[in-house]
Amino acid sequence: QIPQEMVQSAVTSFADERIQVIKQRLMTSQQLFNIIRKFDLYKDEIKNTPRSEILEEMRGRISIERVSVNMSNRKRGPSALIAFTVSFEHASPVVAQRVANELVTLFLDENIRSRTARAAETSGFLKKESERLGAEIALMEEQIAAYKQENSDSLPETLRLKLERVSLLNTALLKSSGDVNVLNERKKLLLIDLETLKRQKEAPTRIEELPVEEQLKRRELEALQKQYISLSARYGSAHPDVKAIERQIDAFQNEYGSLDNMEALLAQKKQVEEDLQALTQKYSSEHPDVKKMKRRLEGIILMIVEQDKPADKPDEVQPLVDDERNPLMLQVKAKLESVDNSVERINNSRQNLELQIKTLEEQISRIPQVERGLDVLQRDYSNTARKYQEVKSKQLQAELSQSLEQDQKGERFTLLEPPLRPDKPVKPDRPKLFAMGLILSMVGGLGVAGLAESLDGGIRGSRALAVVTQMTPLVTIPYISVAKDAVRRKRRLKILLVVIVLLGIAFVCAVHFFYKPLDLLWFIVLRKLNLA
Repeated sequence: QIPQEMVQSAVTSFADERIQVIKQRLMTSQQLFNIIRKFDLYKDEIKNTPRSEILEEMRGRISIERVSVNMSNRKRGPSALIAFTVSFEHASPVVAQRVANELVTLFLDENIRSRTARAAETSGFLKKESERLGAEIALMEEQIAAYKQENSDSLPETLRLKLERVSLLNTALLKSSGDVNVLNERKKLLLIDLETLKRQKEAPTRIEELPVEEQLKRRELEALQKQYISLSARYGSAHPDVKAIERQIDAFQNEYGSLDNMEALLAQKKQVEEDLQALTQKYSSEHPDVKKMKRRLEGIILMIVEQDKPADKPDEVQPLVDDERNPLMLQVKAKLESVDNSVERINNSRQNLELQIKTLEEQISRIPQVERGLDVLQRDYSNTARKYQEVKSKQLQAELSQSLEQDQKGERFTLLEPPLRPDKPVKPDRPKLFAMGLILSMVGGLGVAGLAESLDGGIRGSRALAVVTQMTPLVTIPYISVAKDAVRRKRRLKILLVVIVLLGIAFVCAVHFFYKPLDLLWFIVLRKLNLA
């Protein structure tokens, strides 16, 4: 056979086991009657003898003998079958040869058929199993694809991208908040510009045109306002020093009335706005210089608002006057409208960003559950795929084994010697019958002599006489031997020695021819005695 390390056979049973199985199949009634009809056996007995007796007698004539070798150092056990003989007994040597040849042919054919059938069954089973597993894998792939399509927005592999997207959206949302704050600050400034434009027509444009006394009051008020703006920019509007300056300004206005210093305040406001814009381009809104400049601008704006309050209503801000013929007012109003539009657009964008963030957060929260369901499907798919690969590999091996058996390249029964026509009968064994007859004749002769002696009524010896007469003899005369008696004893001794020697020779010959050869028996004895 081809070594199993190269090609694994699908038939793993031992040869002895297969021989017994094939023997049982060949010993069926149908097979035996086919052989009987083919070779016209029991043509006389089949008419009068029951069928069961004929079959039993036919089975008794068929014999299978194993030829084994010692395998004590191998995995198959103490012995392994390497050959077997098939024989059939019949009165005619020709019929015995033909029937034995038929039995050998049936053995060979049945072995090939059974091995090929077993390999084909194995290959067919594995093919059917691989097709079933392949269908299961296809169904699982469809389920996984449908599950991924159903949860495409919450797949585990998209987690990193979604987290990065949420981070970017939060950054954009934070930036939009800063943009809205900047626009609101700009709107406040534009509103102040719009209010101040209305007041510019009523106020004097130059301080030199005022009276000297009014100029001194105006300059004193400007000094207090500058001091207020400087301190509020440094400490904030809530600082005690700032509050003290604010009270001085209020007391000055209460004493001298409200002095219109709007032109100077507007000039300061414009200068501070330019400085603030330059700082915001360099630094962020949290920078100390930017915050200081904002507080300075707030102080100026507060001073402008205080100047714009009417005398009868100091706590209220006068409404703006819409003068469409003034180009500066039209420009400020256009800027206000642009700021409002930008704020509205940014708010809409903020709402869209918040909606996207909320949607992404919901999708991210669903990812663990989706991943769990996907892991279950993937685990079942991996197990089925691994089993499919194993079955597919076994199927290919089984198909190769089937080709091996069909080409009769695997383990097979080979006819070493065809049935020969016997030259002598196997029974009866005439030497055995002769030896047995010789032994039985000797035993029978001794037995008959002993029986005749026991049945003889003669008196021999004093004891027999005492038993018969019921009296004890007074004197016993011994046997008186003569020369002829000595000659007779020597002759008997020689005859006994010759008989013993002949019996020993006969025993040795019987052992040599009917049990085991003497040389082999001698080596066995030496091995038993540990002398060989």
